[in-house]
Amino acid sequence: MKKISDSFGYYILTFLASLPLSALYVLSDFMSVFVHRIIRYRLKVVRTNLRNSFPEKSDKELRKIENRFYRHLCNYGVELIKLTRISEKELEKRISIDNFDLFYDQLDKGKNIILLLGHYGNWDWLSTLERKFKPGIRLAAVYRPLKNSSIDELFIKARERFGTVNIPKNNTLRAMIRIKQSKAPHVIALVADQTPSSKNLEYWTTFLNQDTAVLTGMDRIARQLDFAVYYIDCQVIKRGYYKASLSVIETDPASTPLFEICERFIRKMEQTIQRDPAYYLWSHKRWKYKREK
Repeated sequence: MKKISDSFGYYILTFLASLPLSALYVLSDFMSVFVHRIIRYRLKVVRTNLRNSFPEKSDKELRKIENRFYRHLCNYGVELIKLTRISEKELEKRISIDNFDLFYDQLDKGKNIILLLGHYGNWDWLSTLERKFKPGIRLAAVYRPLKNSSIDELFIKARERFGTVNIPKNNTLRAMIRIKQSKAPHVIALVADQTPSSKNLEYWTTFLNQDTAVLTGMDRIARQLDFAVYYIDCQVIKRGYYKASLSVIETDPASTPLFEICERFIRKMEQTIQRDPAYYLWSHKRWKYKREK
């Protein structure tokens, strides 16, 4: 029965992906009302996260952010589905990167790059950057496999359409060691604002006015393998259109104090969110752990 259910979901998503984005955005408008007002998807989590992150804002301001968040969440959902069929030409119209050549400052020196980003804007569309690189440069993306194997396979194929190498989260270090040994220049994209496991709460900082545990793998891997670390900042121009820009976090990670890279990433991520909070993933249980006093 589970295989039938998985296959049904696969075919539904495949059908939806064949529709133009204009039609999918109409669907998104209906979905946002259903998700927000009817089933109230993680509404308590969203409201708690917003209130704790912006204690200075009024209830009216927070409700406006909340409304815009649910609308964008559903836009992101249909855009993710469309990734399985979207053309390179359409992506070129919808995503621009101001300073793409900054990648080559390190890649041309033979140095690999860890590209850090957060759950902001459309992080999955940013995983298609492979198509923009010079020949011989590869993009790899670390991802968390979905429980539904058929749908997981669909989205893996979606990223692979544009040449991206998929790295399962639990295989990150081994894959990066192989990349280092291959001598081929790589950019490894990592969504790094996720909550660490309960066994890895080793670095805490203040993020959006809250005590926050931070993933530290990015720091350790960069040091161990001597990878440069970049950040990609995403701006939402309007529905379905994004502009990104790169910045350097560190090119010599071994020279920095332990967890300094984590701290710099968090500060950049915070600036991105504060610019327009509606496009962050507020439904994520980002602050489920509390620091021991």
